[in-house]
Amino acid sequence: MTTRTRFDSRRGRIAAREAERDARRERFRLFLARVDRGVLTAADSAHLRGDVEAEVAECDTFRRSAGGQQAAAMRLHKRVEAAEQAISEAEAERDRHAEAATELAERLTVAAQLARALGDALPGDEWHLADAIRRLCSGESTPEQALADTTH
Repeated sequence: MTTRTRFDSRRGRIAAREAERDARRERFRLFLARVDRGVLTAADSAHLRGDVEAEVAECDTFRRSAGGQQAAAMRLHKRVEAAEQAISEAEAERDRHAEAATELAERLTVAAQLARALGDALPGDEWHLADAIRRLCSGESTPEQALADTTH
């Protein structure tokens, strides 16, 4: 079974580029050997110039591609940092809401206790309990303060 390189696939295009590059480099070695011996012909000079120009063009293409990839990586890095910052802010907001909900639940529990005490209050003390519930629910007093104010 013979394996055939498909030039329409990415792997095939990569293999073709590598084969071209290897051939150019082999010709470079040959031309440099001829220069060392002093027997470089005009045709060899033309081939050498073409190979060098192709190598430079390919190098420039890859350098531009690498620059674009670095810029894209930097943009993605900044997006990840922004996402992490947003997550941190959302978690902090969640924690603040959880603390506020816990505090509110505690206030409502004490308010319910005070409301139950309204039924057992002596005549004339109802306004004092109602005012303590109002201050507690509006945040003017803490649950501890409300309980302390009503136990006197």
